[in-house]
Amino acid sequence: MAEPHLPERVVTLLIASEYARLVGRTTTEQLDYIVDIASLHTREELLRRLGHDRNLMRQVEKWLGFHDRRLRRPAESIDVAMCGLEFRKRRIRRSRLGARRRRLDPKTPPKERG
Repeated sequence: MAEPHLPERVVTLLIASEYARLVGRTTTEQLDYIVDIASLHTREELLRRLGHDRNLMRQVEKWLGFHDRRLRRPAESIDVAMCGLEFRKRRIRRSRLGARRRRLDPKTPPKERG
């Protein structure tokens, strides 16, 4: 089965959303995590942004389902929803690797005893 297509209009709306700025600073970063951005929206929020176009809404839900994701539930906190997102996991992983690297490769060489 082919991957469901997300219309460019929807991608543009998602990138322009307030959640996109929480996920990435640049458009490139935001496009990398477009699935995360989409999953932060509730059905009502997204329907409103799409002008109540239910066909587009079904496309978005099908596309998210293909990526094993879903829209945020109305009662679900944005903080809780963000905790499990892929962009958070990658940033945490990168910062931990950086911390380890600094400990293993100190800038000043150890002083020789003698």
